Amino acid sequence: MYYVMKILTLLDVYRFPILGALFGALMLFAAINWLRNPYRKQNKKLVACTRNMRAYPAKASLFMASVPAEYRRQWRAFVNCGVDKPALVFEFVPLRKRVAAVWLIIVTSVAFSAYIGVFAFVRHSYAYIVLQVVFWLVFTLFLITDKAVAKRNTRRAKKIFAQFVTQLTACTPKNRTTAYDDAVKSLNKLNKAEVTDEAVGKASEILRDKGLGEDRTVEEQRRINLALNGLLQAYAKNAQHKPV
Repeated sequence: MYYVMKILTLLDVYRFPILGALFGALMLFAAINWLRNPYRKQNKKLVACTRNMRAYPAKASLFMASVPAEYRRQWRAFVNCGVDKPALVFEFVPLRKRVAAVWLIIVTSVAFSAYIGVFAFVRHSYAYIVLQVVFWLVFTLFLITDKAVAKRNTRRAKKIFAQFVTQLTACTPKNRTTAYDDAVKSLNKLNKAEVTDEAVGKASEILRDKGLGEDRTVEEQRRINLALNGLLQAYAKNAQHKPV
């Protein structure tokens, strides 16, 4: 009991520097955790990969070796599943934020709580009780702020991930079946509006842009012919109604 009283007395005698140091330790704990971003390394890798794909689209598959492990696994799944849009396979992987310097807040809170003993056995100063309330209010404010910072970091990481997937999709060539599906949809869309000389020209551009000028299978040719025939029939009908 003698040593306990001795410690409590020292805490009272040197209360100003000790309490100042304890509040400083609390601020240090808060700063360490606010600056801790679990997505920092991931963001850096995804940004670098996105930049490289923009510069060298043909080498996109090579740059996948530099992305985080969870996204390399998704890339392998994309390659093996046969789809032509990475967005159908890739999904954002949230990272858990771990609390850093836990020992610091434990030591600080224990030392601060010791001033309840100082109030009870050494000095009946209600300032010690008020400071207890202030300490835990500040700690609560830290928890609220830390949660807000974590949400902001997650939103930024999702934005960077979305840019990465968008660029990867742009660099990934569509397979033949999807290219024909897109071409037929585009031709049918032209057919729904007024078919003019400009629309016919756009139909030619669609076939060229989709890379469909090469040899086609019978089924592919049939689908293209159906779409083009509807377009040409509508064009001929419009031409008949035009004034001479």
